[in-house]
Amino acid sequence: MVCKYNAIKSKKAVNGEWYISETRFGPMSHAKLGVAEENSGRLVTLVRDKAALLASKDGKSDAIMDGAPGTGCPVISSISGAHFALAVTEPTVSGIHDLERVLQVIKHFGVKSGVIVNKYDLNEELTQKIKELTEKYNSEFLGKIPYGKEVTEAQMRKLSVVEYTSTPLTDSIKKIWEKTEKKFST
Repeated sequence: MVCKYNAIKSKKAVNGEWYISETRFGPMSHAKLGVAEENSGRLVTLVRDKAALLASKDGKSDAIMDGAPGTGCPVISSISGAHFALAVTEPTVSGIHDLERVLQVIKHFGVKSGVIVNKYDLNEELTQKIKELTEKYNSEFLGKIPYGKEVTEAQMRKLSVVEYTSTPLTDSIKKIWEKTEKKFST
């Protein structure tokens, strides 16, 4: 199309693959990107649509979607059609900047939202700024999780941290989940 000498060739590229897997918690729709490939909104939409299909087959009305970080097309695809968006951030300058951008996108789409601060105790002053930012965007501050090595230890044992141990960190996660779970029924 570009070179009359055929020095340039166009071919389809496989950027990643999507899967439906069975986990100990039930079915999961997910994708795996190829090395150095970028996520796309189309891939997120495909994974989201497959998750909705799985949920309806199991008689469920909702599915939980783990969206990509940032504010690009994959995030917009994750937020589109959502009933609730949960933003998780860390108390850093870049974390606050990214959170504000994603809260703007969430607000643009008219989706209710909540915010969680992970590793809040690394900088409690910035954690307070995050709480203030949450209020500015009419989002709900759902809680904060302290830093803890038990998260890595649980991952190494292929367990969630709440299955692995009971600590103030896991107590905070359970409290946040109780608040978040209520958002699915409203």
